[in-house]
Amino acid sequence: MSMPDATPEEPSFPLPEPTGDGWTLIALIAHDGVEPPATLTDQEASGTWCAVSALWHPSLLARTALLPRTENVEWPTPPMAREIRVLAEGAAAALPSGYRTQVEDAGAILIDGGTDRAGLIRTIQERIGAVGTPETTGDAATATAANDFLALGTARWWLRDLTIAMGHIDILDVESLTREALTGAHAWQTGDRTAAVNRLRASFELLTQARERFYPVDAYIIDMCLIDPAMPAGVLKDSLEAHAPVTFLAPALAIENQAERDPERLAALREAIAEGWADVVGGVSAESEDPLLPFESILWQFRHAIAVYRRHLDDRNVETSARRRFGLYPQLPQLAKRFGFRFAVHLGFDAGRFPVRPEAKRLWESPDGSSLETLTRPPLAADRPVSGVLVPWRLGASMKDDHVATLPLLHWPNSVADWYLDLRRVATYSPILARWVTLNDYFHLTDRPFEAFRPEQDEYVTPYLAQAVAKRDPAPISRRAEHARLRARFDAVEAIRAFSRAVQAAAPVPEGDEPAAPALEAALESGRLDEARASLDRLGPAWAASLTEGIVGTGTHGRPGYLVINPLGIPRRVPVLLPDAAITLRPEAALRAAQFTEEGVWAVVDLPAFGYAWVPRESPVSSSAAPASALSVKNRLLRNETLAVEIDAATGGVRGLRAGSEETARIGQQLAIAGLTGPDGAAVASKMVADSYDVDYGGPALVQVITRGAIQHPRDNRRLAAFQQRFRLWSGRPLLEIEIALSDLDPEWLGGLADADPWSHYLACRWAWPDPNSTLRRSALLSLTPTEAERPETPDALDISTRRQRTALLFGGLAHHRRHGTRMLDTLLVAGRESARTFRLGVALDLEHPFHAAFDLTAPAFVVATDAGPPRTGPTGWLFQLDSKAVAVTKIEFAESSTSGDGRGWGVIFHLVETAGHAARCRLRSFRNPLCARQTDFRGEPMIDLQVENDIVTIDLTPHEMARVDVTLG
Repeated sequence: MSMPDATPEEPSFPLPEPTGDGWTLIALIAHDGVEPPATLTDQEASGTWCAVSALWHPSLLARTALLPRTENVEWPTPPMAREIRVLAEGAAAALPSGYRTQVEDAGAILIDGGTDRAGLIRTIQERIGAVGTPETTGDAATATAANDFLALGTARWWLRDLTIAMGHIDILDVESLTREALTGAHAWQTGDRTAAVNRLRASFELLTQARERFYPVDAYIIDMCLIDPAMPAGVLKDSLEAHAPVTFLAPALAIENQAERDPERLAALREAIAEGWADVVGGVSAESEDPLLPFESILWQFRHAIAVYRRHLDDRNVETSARRRFGLYPQLPQLAKRFGFRFAVHLGFDAGRFPVRPEAKRLWESPDGSSLETLTRPPLAADRPVSGVLVPWRLGASMKDDHVATLPLLHWPNSVADWYLDLRRVATYSPILARWVTLNDYFHLTDRPFEAFRPEQDEYVTPYLAQAVAKRDPAPISRRAEHARLRARFDAVEAIRAFSRAVQAAAPVPEGDEPAAPALEAALESGRLDEARASLDRLGPAWAASLTEGIVGTGTHGRPGYLVINPLGIPRRVPVLLPDAAITLRPEAALRAAQFTEEGVWAVVDLPAFGYAWVPRESPVSSSAAPASALSVKNRLLRNETLAVEIDAATGGVRGLRAGSEETARIGQQLAIAGLTGPDGAAVASKMVADSYDVDYGGPALVQVITRGAIQHPRDNRRLAAFQQRFRLWSGRPLLEIEIALSDLDPEWLGGLADADPWSHYLACRWAWPDPNSTLRRSALLSLTPTEAERPETPDALDISTRRQRTALLFGGLAHHRRHGTRMLDTLLVAGRESARTFRLGVALDLEHPFHAAFDLTAPAFVVATDAGPPRTGPTGWLFQLDSKAVAVTKIEFAESSTSGDGRGWGVIFHLVETAGHAARCRLRSFRNPLCARQTDFRGEPMIDLQVENDIVTIDLTPHEMARVDVTLG
């Protein structure tokens, strides 16, 4: 709809005064002048709007000397001759007994209104003889003006209810409004559109003046239109043609798709943004499941989205972070701010649970203290008829309670209720109820709030598992775990690539390798996991070999062996498979233990953080025998230097896990099926029954046992699933590895699982611990936060703490967990149509920072065979070191030149996260003295220069800060 093109001047000839011919127009509605109940249906609301607004059609106004009025259907005035009384849809039951007869006897007309406004208008026109109106000529401009009169009637009704909601008397100048509206209707009837529009404009201005008497400051309506990536061309058409302020809530992928499918309208969108009446809000690429993604995956979503927005929106930045799909978590304000966002919407519009604030605006604060000015008011659904009845009451409540009166609206393109079109027409004339603005303008025009809120992790509950099951996803649980493992591999390969380029002083990249990293990351984060896996299989060994060449060289001195490379910023004791190693390999230097297995020779190697260790391919004949190993397995008890694990003979699960010096078990484990019922319909517990127990290896590097059995229904001992559990302990490694393989799942039970609630019907790894007073803390973007949630979702780790003990459950990307009471937790493995049958978990004891073990479980160490060694610098070494154990390094990447564009040379970029909640001054050491260093935001924009002294860069981090550090090396 376009703005009225009439000029404000009065016509030069006199207009005849409206005389009408004696008709009175009355709408009989329920809840007249009172806030409608929550039970009001869409049909009843649509009927009320239809009855009230239809009477303001200019062809009807021209036949009356008074403006239409509304009456309560329960207490209508006595009917009189030449009255048109319209009974709103759904209100007939409240009409007084015998009232229809009274109407007939009085010579009035009672019409059932229905929900078709155009049809109702035609019915009334026929009853009073108002036929042959200007609309029948087919003139679009005349029809538009007629619709504007209907919007005037809707606005008058809303203003009256708003006045009541504010507890104010009605001070509308009814006499002037009657004169202007009826004169305008008469002008419309005679075909004088210019005069009709001028009178309409004056009528709307009278309504605005009435509102300004009891609320003289601006109130705001924010119209948000949702754009989905799957939408076809044309979805922008209606909103852009209306020329009313509109905010498109669109992820970057939606803008990218519209640029391809509808380039002309995207150009119109850019023009509307430049003119100031349209805006785009969003923030991420495809509205993925950010709260459960690895940290670097979230950064990619933001980074990719910003590039897309700038490419298609004339190099503009999107300033407001907002999502349709649930994607809220406590750290979001800090992340968004680091990417240049200034505002946010603390709402989700599909499902999930999040805290709702009573205010319209608030400062949303992250754990680190970063904050964004945030819209917190849930919007009215502009596609629901019932919302139209609520408009004045919601706005009145905001005018009374909020510092800034705010009414957000939300809808899909081309899917709006009829009342919304009236409201939008009103906005083209005058801000009667409130001023229409874009979301960005709303933040810019209103004062920044002083009060902040900082929600806890437990206040957010994701809907992702239920949504995936409802969509019949064949991997609702395992897809996220597979993505987490591949993300860990990608970050490890990126670190190796950065090490290789830095060690060789930015040597040229092999042809075809450099562009592979962005494409690989895009494939990974876009869900093309098979493509990402294939690329990683190719790039990982290539870059590891390149780094090995830089460290070991190409000479033939020394002995054949292997360079084992650690891409993580934590020291590790890792098991690696050494191809073609001698079966008699003995411990030496960093090589702690070696053992021949069916897979080959496994070795346990000590690795420095961001370092490497060289181990020989074979031991000299003169080398001493390996010392006695602390690894053992006896009477179903597995031991290494730090752990003792007892396997349950009856179930095949873990009967108890404890530290080697303890007598009391800390935790037990078994497999369980939830959702089974007995003959009486009551819930019953499944049974885990072991069939076999086999010891594969008993040291010196590895202890491995395998249990096999079945999970049975307790009612008839029916086998619902077969299982194999493999338990591994490595020499000196304080981690129990558990690999679960399922098979022979019962088809009937599995079929019932497919469409059942995944949170009550599933197969899970069940953990149990003895102390009901234990504190549970879940990892959230690597930081531990206490949790009492029934569903403490986390893909990384959950820490069970007592006064003296800490036990970390490691999930390897399995994010969905359900708590039972104070001593039990289920990690969901199979729900819905889950097709994966192999799962990997772990348990570690007494870790101050469980993210170390979580990284260790998923990130690989790289092994490269060398013809000679050890390196001239020694059998072990490091390339970078960070002296704070509480600071996680989530990514290292090579930078060809300074991201600030100021001519700096090549270097290395580090992503850091402070995880302990304490301010940290950490020192980053480099194998090569840095020339300079700076901290930037995640767009690469400089924030602060960092102190550099010799090989040390000093970095100060606030509690829970996420940082990007750019170190220039050459």
